Amino acid sequence: MSVFDVDFSSGGLPRYLLPVRLRQPKMLAWLQVLLQPVRYLYELFSENHATNLYILAHTGQVCYLQAVLNDLFDPVSRGIFISDGPYADPAFIYEAAESKPLFIDLVSEEGTAVIANPDPVPLYTVAETYLLGVQFIINVPVAVATGTDSDIYRLRATVDKFRVASKNNYSVVTY
Repeated sequence: MSVFDVDFSSGGLPRYLLPVRLRQPKMLAWLQVLLQPVRYLYELFSENHATNLYILAHTGQVCYLQAVLNDLFDPVSRGIFISDGPYADPAFIYEAAESKPLFIDLVSEEGTAVIANPDPVPLYTVAETYLLGVQFIINVPVAVATGTDSDIYRLRATVDKFRVASKNNYSVVTY
């Protein structure tokens, strides 16, 4: 039993807080009428409490974000999953003292390199090797994505609520 479980029925809290000599049917009915607004607020509190516990249990980690999206949009087949965005692996340039030679060509010189392996090694800047625009991809089954635009907006709002704040760019893709 939780500290938040309160029994507002006629056999519960109102009955036990009344002195024995006042426990008449009329008095209990009158107390039930008086407690009706309190019962309504208690039900709102209980629903909000359960919702807040769910939100606190699910963080911005990929596994929890997938669980939230599957709970809301695909509870039966649970086919929504998250994959990483595209990433270009950079070519590293070493100093002469490290003795790891790397011959770098231009992309236009492909096939004319003096050194055959690799042919050519493209050179990227940090901005180019950073995640290429999209940091993660939400893959949604076609059966789930056939809803209206409001479903897509709701999915994006849910992702924005639970994602890590530094992960700004993502896309929703159907498969």
